Amino acid sequence: MKHPRTHLVMASSSHASSRGVSKHNRAETIRSSKPATHPGEPIDPCYRALLETSSSAILLLSPESIILGWNRVAETVSGWIADEALGRSYVELCLPMKARESFLAELARVTEGSDVRGSEIPLLVRTGSQTMLSWNISRVLGTHGGLIGLMAIGTAVVPDTQVEKELRLAHARLRSEARRAQRAAEEERRRIARELHDEFGQALTGLKFDLAWCGMTLTQSPAPTGGGDLLNKVQAMSGSVDALLESVRATAASLRPAMLDDLGLVPALECLATTFQHRTGARCAIDVAPELSSIALPSEVSAALFRIAQELLTNVMRHAAASQVHMRLYQDGARVTLEVTDNGKGITRESMTTPHSFGLRGMQERASLLGGHFHIAGTSGVGTRACASVPVAECFAP
Repeated sequence: MKHPRTHLVMASSSHASSRGVSKHNRAETIRSSKPATHPGEPIDPCYRALLETSSSAILLLSPESIILGWNRVAETVSGWIADEALGRSYVELCLPMKARESFLAELARVTEGSDVRGSEIPLLVRTGSQTMLSWNISRVLGTHGGLIGLMAIGTAVVPDTQVEKELRLAHARLRSEARRAQRAAEEERRRIARELHDEFGQALTGLKFDLAWCGMTLTQSPAPTGGGDLLNKVQAMSGSVDALLESVRATAASLRPAMLDDLGLVPALECLATTFQHRTGARCAIDVAPELSSIALPSEVSAALFRIAQELLTNVMRHAAASQVHMRLYQDGARVTLEVTDNGKGITRESMTTPHSFGLRGMQERASLLGGHFHIAGTSGVGTRACASVPVAECFAP
């Protein structure tokens, strides 16, 4: 049954209850099915702001569930506009049969002075579908303590499956963006390495030839006064250029080895092992599965495994005090796995969990971005074993 509607005034006015209000003044009034306990008594303006600006569905109901107030979100969620809903029974209009009794019981509890928090009751949408809302219901009292109505605030309950789906999509987007950032970083490394090699390397090589010419000219010319000192200076400068040229080449190689792009991962790892052995004196052996010597791995995979190997050997050099290091690169199903073991001190659990273990985190992230995993474990006095595995199914397709 639809009850006749009157107006419940939002702002204080001695004659508001007898004054008509047009449809366009809905922001100033809340229509009701019957006068409040104290007719004409103003509702606090904060309730008006809640009704019109909240992101939740907010209703003002009588104890019998007659709709006295109906905000814009309630219109959106239910499909009923305020002009159609005000003055009607909320229970009959918007609740499925099985939920009506429990909702009326909640209203009765609130009318007696209790508050309802987080009561999940479905709302029957105008189209016939249902959406679950979590309701907080409390009394609205006038300035004289009389009951104006019951304020019901409904928030949509998102199903766990939907939350999980959204989380998976968010993780996928995050991983995609991280991979894009990683590719951009590798491309920038490649550009800088190429510039160091081509520009600085060539300039230093030219300077070395000029110094060699100066030295040869000084040697062949009649010795002028102080010619020996000048020749020594030229030779010292040539040595400095040699050292600088070697430093530029090493920096370019560490940024992005040309061998990684030109010849692939296996030769780059072999070069890395040789360089490590020369620097530390520790023996560094590498064992590559035959099937991996004849295939070209994706650029991202090659770069990630090379960076992980580079970081692991750096950690061995700095912390392990090892005399032997063994690298293995092999196929494990549709995955490529890099394993690095040493006979050093053995990494401790504390070292793996310290907030400053950026290198370990970086290796884990590199593998994870490609859908792989990274694991490291150590035994004190025995050594450390690290393993990075990434999927490359397309490389092994029959």
